[in-house]
Amino acid sequence: RAPHAPDAMSDVARSDETLEYGGVVNPAALVFDCDGTLVDTMGPFYVADLQTCEEFGMTMTLTQFYDLAGVPIREIFAILAKEQNVQPDLDAMAARCKELADALMKDGPNLIEPVIEIARHAHSKGVPIAVASSGVKPTVTGHLRGHGVLDMFQAVVTCEDVKQGKPAPDLYLLAAEKLGVDPTKCVAYEDAELGMESARRAGMTVVDVRDIEGVPDPRKDR
Repeated sequence: RAPHAPDAMSDVARSDETLEYGGVVNPAALVFDCDGTLVDTMGPFYVADLQTCEEFGMTMTLTQFYDLAGVPIREIFAILAKEQNVQPDLDAMAARCKELADALMKDGPNLIEPVIEIARHAHSKGVPIAVASSGVKPTVTGHLRGHGVLDMFQAVVTCEDVKQGKPAPDLYLLAAEKLGVDPTKCVAYEDAELGMESARRAGMTVVDVRDIEGVPDPRKDR
């Protein structure tokens, strides 16, 4: 991590008159990715994805895992299967991967506190906040509920709610719609390149949480 990496609350400018998040003064809302942004799930997910691929006669590298971060898991397996010229049962793979991930995180993943701190600050100031995740709703809401933070978010949208996952803008557009705000006046918090593309395509200002001090940054391990 670069020594000048900002800490969480340096992203938030405090003032009696204005609030600034990600360089945007008084944004209409903040929208957060979940995995790798609010909760530290990427390590267990890689283990689950890799084991699933191996069980179905496929491979996945760490680089592929992070390059495809933000894409719904069934689509990830479909992309890899096409590249490897195999035709596995994608639904079975997705189900097996969820089973493995749930077992690995049976006690729940840790919160990524620097980002949660931003969400808590916004919530305390009355700024609407939402989650836009490529995960499945029971897992996403379960992880957030387990830490007692789910009720902070006025909306949680997941892969079941849209026709196209990230990098299409659908998840972020739907989150803004559910909050009743203009997406171009929102700030999105993301850890994955495809997720950032999704938020930008929705017209949002994007904060790369990997640049915030204390947030796991897999780039340094690749």
